[in-house]
Amino acid sequence: MVPEGSGDNGGMERFYFDANATTPPLPDVVAVQTRAMTQAWANPTSTHREGQHARQLLEEARRSIAEALGTRPSQLVFCASATEALHLLLRGLQPALGTRPALVFPGEHSACLNPLKDWTDVRWLQGPPHDPEGAATVVQMAASNETGTVYPMPQVPGAVRVMDAAQAWGKVPVDLSVCDAAVLSAHKIGGPRGAALLWMRPDLPWRAVMEGPQERRRRGGTEDLPAILGLAEAVRQLPARLEANAALAGLRDDLEAEVLSGSPAFEAVGRGGPRLPNTSALLLRGHNGEAVQIALDLAGYAVSTGSACHSGATRPSHAITSLGYSEAEARSVVRVSLLPGTPRSAVEGLAAALRRILRK
Repeated sequence: MVPEGSGDNGGMERFYFDANATTPPLPDVVAVQTRAMTQAWANPTSTHREGQHARQLLEEARRSIAEALGTRPSQLVFCASATEALHLLLRGLQPALGTRPALVFPGEHSACLNPLKDWTDVRWLQGPPHDPEGAATVVQMAASNETGTVYPMPQVPGAVRVMDAAQAWGKVPVDLSVCDAAVLSAHKIGGPRGAALLWMRPDLPWRAVMEGPQERRRRGGTEDLPAILGLAEAVRQLPARLEANAALAGLRDDLEAEVLSGSPAFEAVGRGGPRLPNTSALLLRGHNGEAVQIALDLAGYAVSTGSACHSGATRPSHAITSLGYSEAEARSVVRVSLLPGTPRSAVEGLAAALRRILRK
């Protein structure tokens, strides 16, 4: 169902199927943040007792998150969003690596593609033997936010391997040992907006681009301690969340089987391959995805037509067209992404609503 406090729904029961856009904060996360906002609001950079108490909480959060990720606290940089983390990472690598080939996943999020505009030689990652020798950087989504497809980290000899793990984290295990830097986001795992992580190996040729006294001079700006403590609490609950998300695969498969039975022209993008257990990208040929999304919203079901960051865009999703689909096919896609604990009755109701809408 739709999370509490989401606004006036006109008395209609509503159901939320847009977990890949954001997730409602866990109750314990809200409680931790509330305490921090009332009891630990001091600036962690200040040297007085209040500031040092805030600093202690900040570093305790860093240590607990690092332990969960299997890395060192000193390798973590707290950021305000995954977008900011990607900009800091890629713009910081650009002076040393920006003139040599960078290989990028064609369906990568714009938050990653935009900071690469300053790089001289950016090419689409195709896989061996098509990738050029001498590539200095390889950037790969761990999982697509739009299709749910899970991707392995390419092992390009000599290249700095960057993993965009924002969408995969909390839905499938994320292994930092296969990469050299990674970006992770709090609000995708039941944490708050306003907190994200940049992880980097210490020997990377990286230069700070937003320097300040905070975060070991790697990211200027006062840390948002309540958000960071909320992130740490969400990370503490990750094992249970991974288990709950894994249980959604059967519900997703049943939804797809019901929808795809309506027409041989319908397709679930990536079906049959490794995918996030909660995600279904329904390609509904002959229909307009935005119109279907609006009709479902009126019926009480919140879904999307792809990345929330691209909502309202006139262009079809490049994440879909990069897979070989036409622009018309890309415009027919509706993305369904389930929250942990979504009941079967809600999925069955969504399937029934989709059947009614598509018959029209």
